[in-house]
Amino acid sequence: MATAKAPNSGTANTGSTRDKLHQAYHLAGEAAHDTASNVKMRARETADTVKARTRHGMEKGKQRAQDVAEKAENSIKAHPLVSIGCAFAAGWLIAKILK
Repeated sequence: MATAKAPNSGTANTGSTRDKLHQAYHLAGEAAHDTASNVKMRARETADTVKARTRHGMEKGKQRAQDVAEKAENSIKAHPLVSIGCAFAAGWLIAKILK
């Protein structure tokens, strides 16, 4: 059984649809904003973690370099003639290679 629509019923339905679309648009905007905020927060946390790891690695590398330099210095002090002989041999070898 078909019923006749009232002349204004189409505009009322259109207004309701517009309201629903407006609400959906608003909710989608809020969701996008929340997602962007979460991504920004995670990126900041990741960057902080990477900075901390890098800083720790650099400190560890500096300490290692200082240890190696100290060992080399102690070895040179313990065996000065051998050190001079090795330096002379390395210089002579490099000179022969470059000729």
